[in-house]
Amino acid sequence: MKRITFCALLMTLFLLLGCGSGSTKTEDPKTTFLTSIANLGKGFLDVFTSLSDMITGAFGIKADTKKEDIGAYFTKIAETMTSVKKKLQEEVANNGNYLKLKTVVNTFITNTLDKIAEGAKTAASGATTDAAIGGAPTAGQDASPAEVASVNALVKGIKTMVEVVLKKDEGNSGATKTAEEQQKSIGKLFGTNAADGTEAHAAAASASIGAVTGADILQAIASSAEAGTGEIKVETAKNAAEIAAAKAEAAKEITIESAKKDAVIAAGIALRAMAKGGKFAAKQNEEKSAHAVNGAAASAVGKT
Repeated sequence: MKRITFCALLMTLFLLLGCGSGSTKTEDPKTTFLTSIANLGKGFLDVFTSLSDMITGAFGIKADTKKEDIGAYFTKIAETMTSVKKKLQEEVANNGNYLKLKTVVNTFITNTLDKIAEGAKTAASGATTDAAIGGAPTAGQDASPAEVASVNALVKGIKTMVEVVLKKDEGNSGATKTAEEQQKSIGKLFGTNAADGTEAHAAAASASIGAVTGADILQAIASSAEAGTGEIKVETAKNAAEIAAAKAEAAKEITIESAKKDAVIAAGIALRAMAKGGKFAAKQNEEKSAHAVNGAAASAVGKT
C-alpha cells in the first residue's frame, strides 16, 4: 500500500488539530497555531511517530516471501490503526478544552483509521499459508488457481483501503501500454509445465507490470468484481480476481478485452501470488524460466 499517502493523511490531521482546536476567541493565527501545538504537546506527536514508524518501515518483497508474510503485514496495518485510534482517543480525553478537537479526531477515526483497519484485516485473511509468492521450483510446475475465498478477501479488503488512501483520479484500473499479443500470451503463466510458463511468458508479464504504477494495480484490484464459485477459465477471465482464480489449462491465452489491460493483468498476478493456493506455471526443467516466473510474481506484489 502507499505509505506516503498514510503520512499525508496524518500530517493533514495534525495541522487541523493544531490550527483548529483552540479556543473560540479571535487570536492571531500564528499564535493560535503555536499555542495549540505546545498545549497538545508530546501526546499527539507520539501518535504520529508510532504510525509513521509502521508505514515507512521497509517491507522487501522477494520471490521467497511467504503468503503469510503478506497477511502479517496487513495484520500489522490493522493493529497499528487500532493502536493509533486508541491513542488519539486518549489525547482527546486529556485535552477536553479544545472545542473542535473531538469532532476532527472522531471524523478521522471513522472515515480513515477504522476503514483502513477493516480493509487490512479482511485482506490479511486472504493471504495465508507458508507457500512462497513466487514458489515455482527449477524442475517446473503446473499452475494452480488461487482459492476463490482468499482472492475475494484480498479484493474486498484492498478495495476498502483504496477508497480511503487513493484519490479517485489517482491510478487507472484500465492502464495499458504493451502489445496485445504480449498480453494474451501471459495467460500461459496459468497453464501447465509442458510448454507454458517460459522465460518469454514471464518477460511479457514483467513488461505489463513495469508498464503501470502501483496505484494502477491497486485500482484494478479495487474495481474487480469478486470471483464466482463456478469454474473459471483463463480465456474467459474478465477481471483481476478471475485471472487469479482461473484453473490451469495448457496453452490458453487471455482473450477478453476487459482483461487485456496491463493494470488488470498485473493485479491478477499479484492476487494469485498473495492468495492461498495460487501458483504459476514454470516450464519443466528450465531453471531460467522458474526464476523469471518467480521474479514476475514478486514484482507484481512488490508494486501493489
